[in-house]
Amino acid sequence: MKKLMLLAVLVLLALPLSAAVQYEFFQRSSSDDSAVPPADLSARAVVDGTRTRVDFLSGNVYPPGTYMISTDGSRRLFFVDPAKKWYTEVNAAGVASAIGSSNIKIENLQTRVDRLPDSATIAGVEADHYQTTITYDITVQPKAMPLKQHVRTVIDQWVTLKFGVTTGAVLHNSSRTGNADIDRLIEAETDKVKGFAMRQTVTITTMKELAPKESQLKLPRSRTLVREMVVTRISETEANPTSFTIPATYRRAEVAEVPKGSNMQVLTMEPAGK
Repeated sequence: MKKLMLLAVLVLLALPLSAAVQYEFFQRSSSDDSAVPPADLSARAVVDGTRTRVDFLSGNVYPPGTYMISTDGSRRLFFVDPAKKWYTEVNAAGVASAIGSSNIKIENLQTRVDRLPDSATIAGVEADHYQTTITYDITVQPKAMPLKQHVRTVIDQWVTLKFGVTTGAVLHNSSRTGNADIDRLIEAETDKVKGFAMRQTVTITTMKELAPKESQLKLPRSRTLVREMVVTRISETEANPTSFTIPATYRRAEVAEVPKGSNMQVLTMEPAGK
């Protein structure tokens, strides 16, 4: 949950578009787990080939006024704080590799994609409705006992081909883990529907498989996370090259001062609250 928002931003940015595009969007997430607070943000993004910039306008995920840039297809992300005149770097490819080397096993992966009849006009753009349903079993082997869960993810998205076709290649370059099972799951979540997502709702339900000695514990076996994203304004633009650079006078942060909520979750399998 706490790592999910950055991946959502990455998905929005992983777009090999035919021309530079500027768009504004808002995003929010909630969970039926009372221990997990809701999160929200609004932002303005510019995508020009493999160069991206996201200015955070409001919300409780990133401090308003900060921004994130990347010039290599989201392999490296730079978080910049103009008020403090510093920046810090997140190596997205390195995070993905670390997850790939962890002891995670995914089984029974099934994916279904349906095109639904209810198209919609969003921010003045016609968009088609697709629904992707993904189910799988995941086992994480900690030092004590294995944790096994069944996961069901439903992705409703309204997409348009007006701004180019997404192939998922850019995102896969930054999030490929080297673990074949995990990479197949990432592909199922990001590459089955082509187009620019104007609106998206992701519902993730996890069902924990309890060990016999846990059966008497008063713990929730099922948890649901919902993430919603809507583009509110979009247009082609002339990108200013300097907007993708860090001012020379800004210092590199010596400590990982990345804004709260900016940890990355490459998978949506993580139980809510972890």
